[in-house]
Amino acid sequence: MPGFFKYSLFCIVKKVVVYIIAILLYPLLSAAQNFNYVHYDTKDGLAGATVYNSCQDTDGFIWFATENGVSRYDGGKFKNFTVKDGLPDNEVLKVFSDSKGRTWIGTFNKQLCYYYKGKIYTRQNDSLLKKITLNGFFRSAVEAEDGTIALSDGYKIIIFPPATQDVVFLSIPETISLHNFTACNGTKILANNDLHDSYLYNPVTRKFEYFISTPKNIVLETARKNGLHIVYQSCDGKQYTMLQQKPGYINTLSKNNKTLFLNTTNGSWEVDTVNLKWGNHFLPGKHINGTIIDSENNKWFCTTGEGVYKLPSAFTKTTQIINSGTEKNTEVFTLFKFNKLLMAGLSMGKVAVFSNKNFTNTVDYADKNLPLSRLGVNRLYSVKAINDTVAVLGFDYYLVKLHKGKPLYNYIFPVKSVEKINNKYILVGTSSVAVKIRLADLQITDTIWRERCTKVFYCNNRYYIGTLNGLYEINEDKTYVNLGNIHPALTRRITDIKATADNTLWIATADMGLVAYKNNKITAYITDSNGLSSNICKTLFLQKNYLWAGTNKGINKIDIADKNHFILKYSIADGLASDLVNAIYTEDSIVYVGTPAGLTWFNEKKISSASVCKLVMLDITSAGLPVNSVNNTLSYKNPGIHFEYVGVSVKSAGEIDYYYRLKGLNENWNQTTQAVLDFQALPPGNYELELYAVNKFAQKSNTERFAFYVSAPFWKTQWFFALAIISAIVITGLAVNILNKKYRRRLQEKNMQQKQFAALEQQALQAQMNPHFIFNCLNGIQQYILTGNKEKANEYLTGFSRLIRQTLDNSGKKTITVAEEANYLTEYLEMEKMRAGGNFNYVISINKNTEAASMEMPAMLLQPYVENALRHGLRYLKDKTGKVEIFFSKENNTLLCTVKDNGIGRKYAEELKSNQHIEYQSKGMSLTARRMDLLNKINDAKMTVVINDLYDTTGLAIGTEVIIQIPII
Repeated sequence: MPGFFKYSLFCIVKKVVVYIIAILLYPLLSAAQNFNYVHYDTKDGLAGATVYNSCQDTDGFIWFATENGVSRYDGGKFKNFTVKDGLPDNEVLKVFSDSKGRTWIGTFNKQLCYYYKGKIYTRQNDSLLKKITLNGFFRSAVEAEDGTIALSDGYKIIIFPPATQDVVFLSIPETISLHNFTACNGTKILANNDLHDSYLYNPVTRKFEYFISTPKNIVLETARKNGLHIVYQSCDGKQYTMLQQKPGYINTLSKNNKTLFLNTTNGSWEVDTVNLKWGNHFLPGKHINGTIIDSENNKWFCTTGEGVYKLPSAFTKTTQIINSGTEKNTEVFTLFKFNKLLMAGLSMGKVAVFSNKNFTNTVDYADKNLPLSRLGVNRLYSVKAINDTVAVLGFDYYLVKLHKGKPLYNYIFPVKSVEKINNKYILVGTSSVAVKIRLADLQITDTIWRERCTKVFYCNNRYYIGTLNGLYEINEDKTYVNLGNIHPALTRRITDIKATADNTLWIATADMGLVAYKNNKITAYITDSNGLSSNICKTLFLQKNYLWAGTNKGINKIDIADKNHFILKYSIADGLASDLVNAIYTEDSIVYVGTPAGLTWFNEKKISSASVCKLVMLDITSAGLPVNSVNNTLSYKNPGIHFEYVGVSVKSAGEIDYYYRLKGLNENWNQTTQAVLDFQALPPGNYELELYAVNKFAQKSNTERFAFYVSAPFWKTQWFFALAIISAIVITGLAVNILNKKYRRRLQEKNMQQKQFAALEQQALQAQMNPHFIFNCLNGIQQYILTGNKEKANEYLTGFSRLIRQTLDNSGKKTITVAEEANYLTEYLEMEKMRAGGNFNYVISINKNTEAASMEMPAMLLQPYVENALRHGLRYLKDKTGKVEIFFSKENNTLLCTVKDNGIGRKYAEELKSNQHIEYQSKGMSLTARRMDLLNKINDAKMTVVINDLYDTTGLAIGTEVIIQIPII
């Protein structure tokens, strides 16, 4: 470290030794300065991991051809298109955008289509594409200066002359494989292959003319596939050959302005076609399929299986310092300038030294007297340069003063913060105390605070102690003020403090953003709600009128001279190696950032100067229907309009603010970060929306304007008001008369329905004891008498009489209780069981939640369904005993009645019924259905019947289930 070792022979010798060791161990001390790429793959919204090529359209969108569709990127998010959106195939091999705003898309099934203003056009919906059939894959494309477009499928070239629907097909020898088109001198389009044979398009003859060697004034760029060399011919006709050391198999050539990229299996090689020399080698080891440079100078690299990589700036680089033979990517905890050198605080008691952005060496300040367990961590958290020759470093395990190359140690620990009081004293905060220390010998002279400190600061004869529980202001007489009483944010953990020239304190908190404090007042409060990238602030750096704040989501450059505190943000999207920022140091336009990934630096002017912003209106709809400048009148029935738009700025990474006003409703400008606007229930009148976007670099986009009209409903016209008053008088009189008539008519209909219901009820009751049933019962009694079984005959006759008596008792009731219905069904089933010889069983159960003795239901509603189960379900069973199950249960305000049998099922029963002559057709089911319909008409609550056919796992019918739902009134 120059300046530390020039005062004694010992120091000079030590300096020489350190530099010799640094040179010998340089590969172990620092890795190469790396480009900081931003990686996007499927987890970020990209359609596929293999990206074949990319392009940028006239609106600024970046398009990517992938194996799973085509992706469009606006700087904040990806929009994917697949066959569901109109693509002929999901695997897209090529995309190309022309000056008319069309993006041409070539798919794996050799289909050509294009995207234009929100719609995909194919052979099915576009007359131009109907004329084109590809023999091979869409290989390459170019647009000349006059708008002529040439496409190649490897077998022919398709020419689209400007301002016409003509298509010209030009055949080429099958041995020629086109790899690149280059537009030169207007409409002259060059085609060449890897053997350097060339074809020049003549717009007059509409043919390609063959040249063994390329004519003058034409640019020729090609490369042999073995990667040994590249041939470049300039416009003066001279041909140059440049050798390289086998970068890998060359996949494609990409030309962007004056830069040529050789995309290989070993990264992408940059070629300076002006100075004819090799440039950078990007992404070594990656399989690169294509490269573009967008309008904001971002470089995009398409890979096989790894998505895409964006290089925001070749001027943003990161040094990953190797602190030992095995420990890489050393975290930088603090940055400071001392003796004209930039230094980075590391762990293990070490400091990295940089000169002109280049790493030179590390200096070890580890005290060898400490145990190894402590030396293994020992991070440098805080540094204060007192003057050009004295600096104080605060490590985990001690405090170090550097003066004339000799370190002086004080074993106060762990040191959290160091601040200068004056040229003789410093303020040091640790995990247990804040003390005043004499700089000459590092001896403690006073104790300021007796608790844990997170940050200490001295300003205007006052001590400021940051703690886990907020900030305290301490006077020289040790009286203090809890500043947490002034603002809630000052009750949180304090991470850093900086003071401006007017003694305004800017205070960083661990979870509540930034606070500006002066003269016992809060003068500003900045959080993520008003532009800060995160409330988790870790470090501050003051540069004139700008406050740099490092957070866990990147850097915020805050214009503290601006009353609105405009914030410019930098993150991984701009090339930072990590969004977790530990330290910041700026010098002119160079920004140095300390992160867990090492030291990153960039020139902010070169990043922001390349920024562009364009506003694109994506969709305008009303009631789900498109609205355009031709059809821009909204009906009074749907007086709402919906706008979808996006601000395209790749460098802004979605950090876009939108400003709008709806003239005719409100003349004031409004701000939003949302990419949609909805205006509902607009009053009739003329409107005009004005909308523009501002990216994070304060670049303003174009202003979009859209005028529309909301029509007035007819009832708001004057003639309608007069007519309405007259009509109201007439209608009121008519309405009273009509309502009276309707009321009388409804009363008559209700009486009629009740009479019909009573008549049908009697029919249903009579049908329940149908002649067929009575005849069977009498036959059963006769059989018992003839066989001399008087006991059985008497028992059967007794049961029959009880059933007849219950039927007569219930016939006069509209409703009976659940218990009465269960008793009636029991008598009925016992009679049927005796008549059938006991070849079936039955179960009647009532759930505990059902009040059987009090809950009522329509009288004898279930008997027809039980009879149906016996007559058609169990009658034809042969291999098992029949069973009928009847359940009553209450669910909410509904009585559930279930009749279930294990019979042959409805389908088979119908087949048997159709094949047999049945003398008597039961009308119980139809009468019951009509009875329920009448009940539903009379009552507000409706009864329902659900019939389920039951099957086993093999699909064989195993019975029928009837569920009747009766509302409980």
